[in-house]
Amino acid sequence: MSAGAEHSDACLPDVVLELVHARDSSELVEIFRVYLDTMSLGPFALAEVRIVKTNWRENLILGTVPDAFLDEYFATKSLFVSPLFRTAQQDCEPAPLEDIYNQKFMTLRGRKVFQHIMKFGIHKGYSFPLKGRNGRPTLMLVAGDFKDIDVIARMEIEVAILAFYRRACALCTNSQQRGKAPAGGLSDRERETLSWVAQGKTDWEIAQLLEISERTVHYHIENAKKKMGVPTRLQAVVQAVRKLEILI
Repeated sequence: MSAGAEHSDACLPDVVLELVHARDSSELVEIFRVYLDTMSLGPFALAEVRIVKTNWRENLILGTVPDAFLDEYFATKSLFVSPLFRTAQQDCEPAPLEDIYNQKFMTLRGRKVFQHIMKFGIHKGYSFPLKGRNGRPTLMLVAGDFKDIDVIARMEIEVAILAFYRRACALCTNSQQRGKAPAGGLSDRERETLSWVAQGKTDWEIAQLLEISERTVHYHIENAKKKMGVPTRLQAVVQAVRKLEILI
């Protein structure tokens, strides 16, 4: 068993207890930083994105990555082409940064995002996907060399990440970050139907896929159009993507 596995096996319950009882976000970050430091891992960043603006502080983002990195990342709206977030939305398994970088779907802009990450010294590490509230893109990035971290130790890190995320959500005070749907936001069914519209499906095809009536599909799409403030379903898709209601 690796040194990382031995440490996490001995201390994980204590670490989780410390995380769930953290009094504020600063203490939460420090507890997790110390935990990762015992395995020579870090920096790290939790990101739950509800809106893409220059000011990244409007999102739930906690960790030890430099503010300068986040300032530049959001200023260039890199989220829309980020291989990290695309992988997190498409898979449920943690992925090494090296594997994400070498994926065939990597675009030129995606490679520029990775070059930006490397510029800040994050050359190796793992991206851990999380189920974000209201379908928001969410992940934990942990930088560092995982070569001595075995599968069991990595799974224990995932448990600690889940505890970190839950506590981070609980410590947030505004209604948006507490997980309530934003005013005028789409319902789960509206997101689902609009996501199929984005893939070129007709009302009839969507009805078959979701096992609901064609009339119900039409109802949800019409509601989505009203909430997005647009007259056509195509425009509704575009607006929903811009507002991060759906990802395509």
